Formats: sequence, structure tokens, C-alpha cells
Amino acid sequence: MAVNMVSRAALAWAALIAAGTIGTAAAAQGQTPEAAPAAAEEPGETIVVTGSRIAVSGYTAPTPVTVVGEELLMRDARPTVGDAIRELPAVGSSASPNNTSGAGNIVAGITGLDTVNLRNLGVTRTLVLFDGQRVVQSNVTGQVDIGTMPTALVQRIDVVTAGASAAWGSDAVSGVVNLVINKKFDGFKASAEVGDSYAFDRFNYRVQAAWGAGFDDDKGRIIVAGNWFDAPSNIFANERGWNRYRQLVNNPAFTPTNDQPRLIHADNVNLSGATTGGLIVGACRAALTATNGCASANQVTGAGLGSLRNQQFIGSNGQLAPFGGTNISGQVASNAETLQAELNNLAIRYRTGSLFGLIKYDFADWLKFSVQLNYGSTFSRNNSVPFIRIGAQAPFIRVDNPFLPQAVRDQMIANNWTAIQVGTTNINNITSDTLSYDNFATNALGVPVATTDRQLWRGVATVEGDLGNGWSYSAYYQRGDVRVFQTTESNAIIANYNRAIDAVQVGSNIVCRVNADASTTNDDPNCRPLNIIGTGVASQDAIRYVNVTPGSNFQRQLLRQTVTAATVQGRLPGLPAGDIALAFGGEYRTENGNIINDPGAQARIYSVANFPSFVGNYNVKEGFLEVDVPLLKDSVVRSLNVNGAVRYTDYSTSGGVTTWKVGFLSDLVDGLRVRATLSRDIRAPNLNELFSTGLSTLSSAVDPNDNVNVSIFSFASGNAALQPEKARTFTAGVVLQPAFIDRFSLSVDYYSINLSDAIVQVGANEVLTRCNAGEASFCSQLVFGGSPGSQGQPLLSQINVFPNNIARLKTSGIDYQLDWTVPALGGNLNFRVLGNYIFQLQQQQLGSIFNLAGAIGPDNLGGSGFPKARATGSVTWSDDSVSLTAQTRFIGAAKLNSAWGPKDVDDNKVPAIAYLDLRGSWQATKWLQFFGTVDNLLNQAPPNVAAGPTQGQTSYYFTPISGIIYDAIGRQYRLGARVNF
Repeated sequence: MAVNMVSRAALAWAALIAAGTIGTAAAAQGQTPEAAPAAAEEPGETIVVTGSRIAVSGYTAPTPVTVVGEELLMRDARPTVGDAIRELPAVGSSASPNNTSGAGNIVAGITGLDTVNLRNLGVTRTLVLFDGQRVVQSNVTGQVDIGTMPTALVQRIDVVTAGASAAWGSDAVSGVVNLVINKKFDGFKASAEVGDSYAFDRFNYRVQAAWGAGFDDDKGRIIVAGNWFDAPSNIFANERGWNRYRQLVNNPAFTPTNDQPRLIHADNVNLSGATTGGLIVGACRAALTATNGCASANQVTGAGLGSLRNQQFIGSNGQLAPFGGTNISGQVASNAETLQAELNNLAIRYRTGSLFGLIKYDFADWLKFSVQLNYGSTFSRNNSVPFIRIGAQAPFIRVDNPFLPQAVRDQMIANNWTAIQVGTTNINNITSDTLSYDNFATNALGVPVATTDRQLWRGVATVEGDLGNGWSYSAYYQRGDVRVFQTTESNAIIANYNRAIDAVQVGSNIVCRVNADASTTNDDPNCRPLNIIGTGVASQDAIRYVNVTPGSNFQRQLLRQTVTAATVQGRLPGLPAGDIALAFGGEYRTENGNIINDPGAQARIYSVANFPSFVGNYNVKEGFLEVDVPLLKDSVVRSLNVNGAVRYTDYSTSGGVTTWKVGFLSDLVDGLRVRATLSRDIRAPNLNELFSTGLSTLSSAVDPNDNVNVSIFSFASGNAALQPEKARTFTAGVVLQPAFIDRFSLSVDYYSINLSDAIVQVGANEVLTRCNAGEASFCSQLVFGGSPGSQGQPLLSQINVFPNNIARLKTSGIDYQLDWTVPALGGNLNFRVLGNYIFQLQQQQLGSIFNLAGAIGPDNLGGSGFPKARATGSVTWSDDSVSLTAQTRFIGAAKLNSAWGPKDVDDNKVPAIAYLDLRGSWQATKWLQFFGTVDNLLNQAPPNVAAGPTQGQTSYYFTPISGIIYDAIGRQYRLGARVNF
């Protein structure tokens, strides 16, 4: 839908009224509140307010909208636009290249995404628009990457903090983020800036420029713009001194009847069942099975290992040394080796760029035509979890393996053991001071390194015009394509690994057992023996044999969206209180997704990145009507307007669904406004949820028949029978703008969202638990195809998981915003506060209720929540040439787990934290400005967010913080300059 703008002041005023925050939007656009009303009355002015599809002069909407203006974007100079949006208190846990979210993942092309998650209900429940139009999703999971959007011309960001599906369609459950561009830009502007961290390990730079000019007496206009951002280095977890790898372990002093807690915090918590050089965790008394396993009756563990118990191999000679771990709690222990945890990414390698072009021509008032083209690309690189072999997956090393120290072999012979079982991280040739993506990819065994290239190609043709008598129309056709190409290096091929570690001595040579005898039927002439006994001992030949050939493990996602839409809007006269504003229209949209992967991924031969392949598509037909009726004016109250909207949507996959909204806005007296809305909103299942053919992840589980830990695949696929999620949203608020306080505005809004039929995927562990508890429907998701167990039946080999409409999500809370501008010291002093407090954040699933408000630890069932309180406050002094700002970002106290009490953990609290930021700019000349910022001035370390031992293997590669909530990088600086002609 087109946006026509006469002046920045008018735009600020209209957006501001919709938000109910006059001081905020006016200040954000560099205008005073007094100047805005006059400009807003200019004839012919048409403004789109994102909270509504009605766009008429002076229209006010009941739906709350927070506006981030161009001046605010320039003042804060955040590395990306997404970083600026995520500072809003209404935004929950949102992934970005500068936080730890997705930094260790190699699935579905999610790494490097720059996203927004309103209300903490999930990224896919926030609708992202570019200038009021949909954008093709950036991967098959339905997320939209703001990093691929052209941002040089963004003049404001509207954030609708309530359901808006009736106005904008599916996905607007928790709100809408709309990047509004200046399509009347005239002149030239450019900026260049550099940034870095206090440790000088996150250097980055950004350049952007835009040019616009009119032609043919300004009937036509052409605009081009581009931006480029590059952060060429990443940050590993071991590069921050605050990281003590502080997690939770079992308390040995705990008993059910004393006053000791069950879990206690400890430093250097890591794996108890694997080390870099290998840890002896078991032995076998008989010949190994055909799959190199050991029958349960022949296994030796614990005290049966004698003097080899808790012994690890270290150094180049594989000598024995005691494993120093204490408080062993399942698969983790304190005072354990932390090398694998040091590999965690606090920030990944990332760059992004975009190009934008617009040409428009006004043939007549009733016929205005424009074509918009934009291109965006992102590049990211990250490493994932190493190829750790622990528990049931720990490999057996036979007694005749020549890499075994003779002293160990002698003990094995004396005990009549055919093999010992060795837990290993397989990092081997990497040390704490040699961490790098290139070193992982070329010199490490099974430390996967992913490279993700994402490209957006988008074109929009728009025709619009004035129909006369206060009516106008707009229609457009859009096509957007996204191409994601991901390759994974240093990914272990499981079968090659198993062959390579089974080495034997033949004469003076060490070879793979499969090549020791010419008559062997499964010989592999390419096999090279791999030594996993000790550190720094894996040969390059063995590494090249075990790891995937560079470029051969890949995934290619091809996504396409087409949209044909038309809107008509205008006024119907006749009511005493004013004209009825009306908008109606229709839309036809198609979504297509295609994933192509390599044959090895399809055959599930890798330790990770066994990508699925699929083809899926659906189409959507919808029509909407929105009306705003003025009921009263200057009578009982100053004004009373009622707004209503209805939209019917027909999905080719699930049929029809109706969304609606009703609301009112009333100025009771001068300076006192009240508003409320009630709406029904939806989110449709995305391509991956519907059509995925399955992603396989190597894992382990306890076989329900034999009660032994076995190696399995967790197989996650789609579900074509999914239905749209449905939400009921209620908001109510008040806006105070008292005449006796000049340029003051205060708004408080309550919100409540209840989402039913929420799409969730029950994890493999819960599937197994529920099957063992007698729920037969879950037992059908277990696949038995492994080697025979002690009962003679095949062991568990796979657990199938898939999404279902089986959950409910609830959240409620308040948003508040205060702005006050006063003259001071020859300029203006502006005070601004934005805040959010969460009353409820809850997930109900399969009879269980998970309370996530203020519970942020990884042990919360149903996922991690968010701190209840969050606020941003700033004080800005400015005159014609100088602007100085001090800002604080406050995040309230939280808990690790809302269900834990004093008997569960020694300290369940996560303390509150406040960051101090500084901003400043100097207008050196009319066309030249210098600026600088400091974020996290006091270099506050993130609070510890520990995981319990029940997290098992997951706790060793997640740094015990929440980088998606707190700053994990530390103090950062930015300096730059802008020119504007």
C-alpha cells in the first residue's frame, strides 16, 4: 500500500497520534509537538498508520503503535536496524548475529538471521512488512531477515504491539514491524562508521548512501540507495574473562529430609563422559557386535574398570592421567575440561548488503505508477557442536589397536577385555589458543563449520491514484525470491569415523582393519587410521578421510512469494460527528519452498547437517473491510470513534478462517484519551511445518524394552494436516497530555493475548517418556531397527517427531511510555521512558502448564521465558548543532526456573542489570555531521544463567548466560560521519 508524505512533521504527528505518544514521535522526527498539528492539516495529505489499513488525513487509531523515527535511528547508530528494534521493551528474545541465538546451529539456514520477536511469542508470530507490504520469508521456517532489507532510506519503524491480522493478515498475532521508507527523498546523503568492542575483537564497519531526484517537472522521481555492513571476526566464549562455565551439578550433601538443596552452582562444569584426549568409560569382555557395540551382559563399567576407572589419555603419547572432574552428575561434572565449551560463539562472522531502486511517474492524479527493485544479501560463518562421542555413542577401541599405550593393553589382556570404551570430544588437534573457523575446517576432526549465503531478490510494481470525492486506490504486484546456500565443512562421516578408529598393525604399518586383509569384503582403500588416544595426534590424512570433502555437504533453499493486492479507501459523509472512513481490498498470495541437499545428507551419513529435502507450496486468497465510525464529537465527550475490521482468508492447505477487530478511541476531555481493542488473529503454519520430509539428528536414548542406552536418530518432519493458530487479543490504554504541562505525554496500555491451537513439536525425550508412561499414541513414533538386544528384539533406532496444534500460549502485561521536553541551557532537554512489565507468559501443552514469565533458565519445560520487567530511559539535550544523550537499559530480576524452590537449587535468582549508554553528535556544517556512541559504558558482564545436569549433552556447548537477553560482548564503541546535500 502506498504512502504519500507531504512533510516529515505531518508524518510524525499522524504516527504519533496512532501511538498515543505525541512527544515521542515528534521528538523522534526532530519536530516540536507545537509544529506538528499545523503541518498535519495540509490539504491532500494521506498517511498510512501501520495500526490500520485506513489512511486519511488526521485519522487516529485505537491500536497501540510505537514509533522509532529516523532521528532516533541516527542518534543510536546501532550496527543494524534490527538492533534498534530489539531495544524496545515490547520485544522479546530475538536472534541476531550479535547475540548467541542460533550461533551454534547448522539447521534450516537460521544462523545469521536478524529477527524481531514481539511479546516473546515467537519470531514467526510477528509480521514484518517493508513499507506496508509483505516480504518473502528468509528460510523455510517462516522467519524474515531484516538484514536483507534495504535500510538506507528507512525514515521510521512502526511497531504495532497488538494483534493486527484483520488489517494485515496472517502472522500478525503479537504485532507488526513495518519499515517505512522515504519515497520522496530528494538529494544525496551518505554515512560511514566504524565500531569495535573494548577488547578490540569485534571490529565492524558500515557505509550507506542514497540519491534521489525528480524529473519532468517533478512528475517523475528516481531513487537509488545501498548499504553495506561487515563484522569480519567472531568472538568465542573463552575470550571473555567473566566466563567461568558456571553450571548446576548435583549436591552430594542433599537428602530429601535435610536442609540442603538438590542442585548447587559450580565452576568449570563440563562433560563427565568425554575429554579431548579420550576418557575410559567402559570395557567389553567379549567380541564386539557387528555394529561395533557390546552386548549389555558383557559390558564393564564403574568399579569394574579397576585402576582404569576415571582415567583419561593426555599428550602426544596418550599417557594416562586422572580425570579431574568432581561432583559427577550424569553426563556433566565440575572442575572438568572446558575446551569444547570454549568453542561457543558469542558473536559470529557476519556481513550484509543491500541495493534499492525506485522509479515512479505521475501520469495524472488518478494514475501514478512506480516500480521498486531491491536486492539484499547476508553472509555468515559459524561453528557448531563438535562430533562428541559420549554415553552409548562412545566408541570401542580394540585390544590390538596399535595406538593404545602398552600399559593399558596389558591391563586389558589381564582382565580378558576385548576392547575399552572411550568417551571423546574428537577436538584433538585444537587448543584454547588456536580457536578459529579456518583451523576447525582444516585441522580439526568433526568441528562443523557452516557458511550460509542468503540472497533476496524482490520487485514491486504499484499503481495508485485519486478517484475523487475523498476516495483513492492502490494496487500492486510483488514477487520476492530468497536463495539460501549453506555448506558445512569439517563434518564427520560417521561410517568413515568408525572404520578409521579401528586400526591394526600390519608389519611396520598401521592401517584400518578393513584393509588389513585383502579378502575382507568391506575394505575401503581410502581409509586412513585415526588416533583418538591423546591430544594433537590425529593425522591430516585421517582427518581428510573422516571429514566431508569441502563443498559436498550442502543445502540449497529456494523460496518464492508472489502477492497481488488492491485497496480502496475513502470517506462516506452523513454522520453528525464526521465522515465514516472506509477501506476495503483483496489479496492473492502464493508461497513456494524447495530444499535441495546432497546425497550424503539424504542418506544421513553425517554427524550433523543431515538436511531434509522437500518441495511445498500453498496459496492464500483473502479480502478485508475496515471502517472507522465517528459517533460523538464535542458533546458528552470531545470525541468517540469506533473502529472495526474483518478479513476472510482461504488457505489452499487448510481452508477458510475469519479474523476481526473492534476498537474504540475517545478523547474524554482535553489531554485525556482512552482506547481499547478486541481482535481475533491467526498464524498459518509455515512451509517447514507443513512439508518438511525430515531432519535427522544423531542422539541417544534408553531402549524401552532392554533398558540400555542406544545410539538413535531423532527424525523431525512436517505435518500437512496442521491448521492455523488462533489468538484472541485485548488491549486497553490511556494517554495523558495535560495542557498545564507543556510537551508532556504519558501512555499506559494493558494487553492480553490468548493463543489456541498453537503449533509445537514434542521433543524426542518427551515422546519416549510418554510412551513409557503408557500413552500408546506416542509409542507409534518409536522405530525399532537396531541390532538385537538381550531379548532378541531389534533395539530402538529412531524417534519420530512432528508439529501439532496441541498447545496454548498466554501472555499479558502493560506497556508504558513517557516523553517530556523542556527548554534548558539554550536548547531542549528531552526525557523519554519506554517500559514493559509481563504479568503472564504461559504455555499449556498435553495437560502440563509451564509458567515462563520471569523464568529464563534452560531447565524450564516449555522453553525459556523472559524477565518480567524491562525499560529504557534516556535524557537528551540538543540545540541546532549538538546532541548529547545518556541512556539506561534496565532488565529486571528473574529466576532460573519458576517451579524451583529452596530445596531444588542453592540460588534460583538471576539479578537485575542496567546498562549505561552514551550518544553524541555535532553538526559541523549544514551538510556534515560527526557522531559517536558507547554501549554498555560500564562493561557490565552478563549474569549467570546456569543449566542443570538433566540438560545432559546440551549444557556443554551452551555458555551459561542468555545472550539473547543480555549483552555478551561488553562495551562497544562507534564513530562515524554523515553528509547530506
